This record gives sequence, structure tokens and C-alpha cells, in this order.
Amino acid sequence: MSVAVGLGAFAGGLWLLVESVDGLIKALRAWAAAAGLSGVVLAAVVLGFDLESTAAGVAATLEGLPGTALGTSVGASIFLMTAGLGVAGVVAPFAVRPPLALLGSGAIATVLAIALCADGTLTRFDGAVLLAAFAPLVAVMLHARRADAGAPVDRSDAPPRRWLRLGAGLAGLVLGAELLVFGTARVVGELGFSETVFGLLVVAAAVSFEEVVLEALPAFRGFPELSVGNALGTLTFLLTGSLGTIALVRPVEVPSAVVDYHLPALGSCVLLAGALLARGRLGRAGGALLLAAYAGYVGGALL
Repeated sequence: MSVAVGLGAFAGGLWLLVESVDGLIKALRAWAAAAGLSGVVLAAVVLGFDLESTAAGVAATLEGLPGTALGTSVGASIFLMTAGLGVAGVVAPFAVRPPLALLGSGAIATVLAIALCADGTLTRFDGAVLLAAFAPLVAVMLHARRADAGAPVDRSDAPPRRWLRLGAGLAGLVLGAELLVFGTARVVGELGFSETVFGLLVVAAAVSFEEVVLEALPAFRGFPELSVGNALGTLTFLLTGSLGTIALVRPVEVPSAVVDYHLPALGSCVLLAGALLARGRLGRAGGALLLAAYAGYVGGALL
């Protein structure tokens, strides 16, 4: 019964997180449309704010679950750049050359996060450094605006409705994160799973599941610039703004397995995905390669 309660809370929290972020994204996109950003940059700046992962990470670190907290940033980034982009490439091969500024921002965020986690502790000072890096990286993204076709944005929402969506979304994020963390702790405690493995694999994939949709569906519908922008913007946010916020709330003890395996895997996956995107296209072969990289990562983590 305890396991069933934990799984139910985990699933309910995950559902609430995903549903809540939909309202936030719609409200934020409506306001951001006036800035006249290109599709790639709009997706990077607006869709890149993966707030549900941050909420889940903060709740996890407050409950003393470092693997789960790191799963919402490090693990989610690996899932995003391999499984997310891989599915998009296999389902709908596309040709988009992202601005070098976006590729560079993702690379800088990755290197900085790995460097600060490598000593085994992510302190509040480290969190402040990550947050300080986030603002200029966003500025670089905004500077990379281009004259390509903008993303389709719903302009029909009245401002009061947007505020309602924002309020409901934020409330849902908090409640959903608490449910997810409660469910994680219950499952780990009852079944004896490694909290680090569960957090870096299961929680990471769970909180990033909607990113697969946000990457595959736009490409399938003919807006691959949204797919690429979302991937690079979310990567930057997760490894600076989100991870920095988590560490500021409470320092995170980085498990040795994360230092020895998951951080090098993060660097390798981001390098591979970045190299494929820099070519200006992602075909089915490239998508399959990214999916194989994620499968290899999961296999190595379970050994």
C-alpha cells in the first residue's frame, strides 16, 4: 500500500506539474510576442524557463534528496539533449541552423555547472555564481534575434486571463513538486532503490517529459526552430538559473556517482547534440544517434 501511495503521489505530482506549466507558457508567450523575436530565440527565452523542474528540485533539496534535486537539472539536461532532440529528429527531420550565441550559451552553462559540481558540493556561493551567469546568457540569446519567421503565438488572451493562468500555474507548480518529491521518497524508501539513480534517471525523465512534446511536435508541424530554441534555452536555464536557485535554497551534496559518471555524461551528450545542431540539420540518423547515446547513458547508470 505504501508503494502504491508513493507511485500515486509521484504520478499525480508529475501530471500537475506538466498541466500547470502549460498555463504559464501560454501567458508568457503572449507577452513575449511583442518583442518581435525570431522563432528560435523566442522559444529559447520563453519556453526555456523550465519552472516545474526548478520547483521539483527545490522541494527535493529541502527534503534532503540530492539525487532527485540534481536529476531535475543535470539528469533533465541529458534527457533533453538526447531523448528530446533524438525523438524530434527521428519523427520529423529538420534543417535549422541555430545562432552561435545560443550554442555558446548552452556550452558555457554546461561547463560552468560541471566545474562547480566537480568538488562534490554545490554551495550557496556556487548557486549565486550560476544565477549571476544566467542573466548575461539570456542577454546573449536576446541579442541573437534574427529575421526568420516568428513562432505562432496566441494573441487572443486578455491580460486578466493571463494573470489567472500565471497564478494557477505557480500554485500548481508548488503543489505538484511537493507531491512528486513525497512520492519519490516513499518509493525509494519502500523498494530500496538508489535515490541517486532514481533521481538522475526516473525523475529527470519525468519532469522533462513534456520537453519531448515541445521538441517533437513543433518539428512535426513545420516549426523546427521552436524545437531547437526550446532545447538550447532550457539547457541553459536548467544548468544556471534552475541549478543556481536549488543550491541557494539549500547546498547540495553531489554524490560521487554524479561526479564520476553523470557529469562526464552530461558534457559528452551536450557536445554531441551541439555538434549535430551546428551542422544546420538533424536527420533520422542523427536522431537515432542521440537516442542511442541516451540508451547508453541509462545502461551505464544501471550497471
